[in-house]
Amino acid sequence: MAARKKKSSKNPIRVKAEPAKAMGKTPASAGWSKNIIWILIGVVVVVFAVESMNLFHGETVKDYKVQPLQVISAATDKCGPFNIWGITPIGKDKIMAVDQGNDRILVFDHQGNCLKSWGKLGKGPKEFAEPSGATSDDKGNGYVMDTWNGAIKGFDENGKEILDTVALSGSNFYGPRGIGFDGHNFIVANTGGHDVVLVGMDGKAVATWGGFGKESGQFHGPLDAVSDHKGNYLVADSENNRVQWLDQDGKVVKIFKFKAGVPAVAVDQSGRFFVSTGTGTGYSCVKAFSFKDGYLGDLKDDKGNLVPGDRSLAVSPDGVLMVAGGGGIALYQIPQANP
Repeated sequence: MAARKKKSSKNPIRVKAEPAKAMGKTPASAGWSKNIIWILIGVVVVVFAVESMNLFHGETVKDYKVQPLQVISAATDKCGPFNIWGITPIGKDKIMAVDQGNDRILVFDHQGNCLKSWGKLGKGPKEFAEPSGATSDDKGNGYVMDTWNGAIKGFDENGKEILDTVALSGSNFYGPRGIGFDGHNFIVANTGGHDVVLVGMDGKAVATWGGFGKESGQFHGPLDAVSDHKGNYLVADSENNRVQWLDQDGKVVKIFKFKAGVPAVAVDQSGRFFVSTGTGTGYSCVKAFSFKDGYLGDLKDDKGNLVPGDRSLAVSPDGVLMVAGGGGIALYQIPQANP
């Protein structure tokens, strides 16, 4: 009887060991589990490191080569000093720059020569109160957002007024900064009102889209708005760190997210668009996209240097990208678009 009790006393030990093996808790399997955990942690760290250098739109960062053409500096130019906010092509081969710091307009050629200037602080046709964004039409005329006068003013390449002062009305305008043109109406980034407004040539609001917020179709301090003249609009939703692509009815088609603010966006005639982001951060750059193909790359010059983002972007009909802000204007030749 004593021997039987001793033999049966081993059963609990064996019974405890069996479930331990079944559950993978043997010393060898436990070590293997720890190795798997560390491998997974390593993978997560690597992925995080890579993604921290990538855009939120999920694409791997790649280069998009452009050719530097000209740099115009307020420190050396005869029209300086200046503090540029907006920029747009004007005439056949000229640049209209909005010198917000001096409430005036400057006109340059592509070689950097200052050809003309006009404007001062005031409320008259050629007077401004903190002018900001600029855009142009298919005839080479330029238009300026006269922010604190609440008006749009238009000029030809020689400074002749071609559009009577258009006073904005019919919407909650407050400190509007950005302006684009779709061939029929202006699209205004109503910065302080946190929306975008289609404005007719008579200054009346045609449509208002958005409102304050971070949901799709809402805005927080939009700074720029452009059109491809084909029913697509792009809005630099600056404080939300994104660009919203809207259709002709103001409905969101797609949202492009970034890791820093977006002060400016520009579109060319081929369906490419360029986004300035990260200004004031360690990774300030201009990124290229296509309505058709999405992300194309981060702009780099012929020496492999990133093209830094800035306050304003524009593209001329002959493919010259203009990057401007503060005391500098940089011109780059962008590659011909794929057919």
